[in-house]
Amino acid sequence: MKTSYFVGGVIVAALSVTAVAASAKDRGEGHKMHGPQATFEQLDANGDGFVTVEEMQAHAESRFMAMDTDGDGGVSLDEMKARFDKGEGDNWKGERRAKRMEKMFSKKDANGDGKLTPDEMKPDGNRQAKMIDRMDADKDGKISKAEFDAHKSEREAKHAARKAEMFKKLDTNGDGVISEEEFNAGKRG
Repeated sequence: MKTSYFVGGVIVAALSVTAVAASAKDRGEGHKMHGPQATFEQLDANGDGFVTVEEMQAHAESRFMAMDTDGDGGVSLDEMKARFDKGEGDNWKGERRAKRMEKMFSKKDANGDGKLTPDEMKPDGNRQAKMIDRMDADKDGKISKAEFDAHKSEREAKHAARKAEMFKKLDTNGDGVISEEEFNAGKRG
């Protein structure tokens, strides 16, 4: 019985990782380490009921500055790790995240000074404008709470569908349970 619980736990973890990776791939964003996503209220800085590109950029800048704990205008690898490792401990997920972070850090640190500046951290292209465009159903150049919630619901539905599809693929005999053999076959395939 312990094997069933272990395998079940591994399946849940695998499905979560796969779905998150697939979700990021669908959006063309690769692996992300941004932590919890901002709420509409956090993004709507002026409280007017809409989120603009400028508010999204300001939010990104404030998140960057929050990582700069020593206030020197740049974020070191240690500051970045401290931001993202809160509550993770030394588990496998934390180790994998640290390795990805180190790789990203060295790639983004254009001048090799061991600090990332806001300019070095800017994503390629105008990410905020692309996000606004993707969520802005009425094409008025800003996101309403309804548009934000609709986009979030759509993302969650796609995520749930991917998880269900993955489960169905792993449950090859269709009995609603993924056996150890099915799980191992799924890892190989």
